[in-house]
Amino acid sequence: MEEKYYIFEPRFNNEELENEFHRFFNRYKLGSLFTNEHRAGSISVTYLDAKSVVNPDGSYHKTLKDFASYLLLANDNKSYEEAVFRILYNSRSFQGLVNNIKKHMKYIDSIIESRKFNTWNIVWYNKELQ
Repeated sequence: MEEKYYIFEPRFNNEELENEFHRFFNRYKLGSLFTNEHRAGSISVTYLDAKSVVNPDGSYHKTLKDFASYLLLANDNKSYEEAVFRILYNSRSFQGLVNNIKKHMKYIDSIIESRKFNTWNIVWYNKELQ
């Protein structure tokens, strides 16, 4: 059985789509994003949000798939878990979550290569991302 992420509150009634939506996060190894999901409020997911995630041509699909590689960067950094949790904590809708992820990806891309080992520590202390 696939892991289900309880932070998501589906606003649609399609069990097959909901299951595929959750499978996507497992398939692309995005589970570390949800390590502290129990500490955050719920994130509403519309039918269109879920379709954009499961559709390989969907914009959310591409963004989240790309973000999986960012979660592998310096994940042994002491601020990794807190910085990743803040992405969830500051999101109330799925669109808000994806926008937060995009903002973090853009900022991480701006970090110079010699500082990449410290990525999540830098993200944690950046006031623009709080």
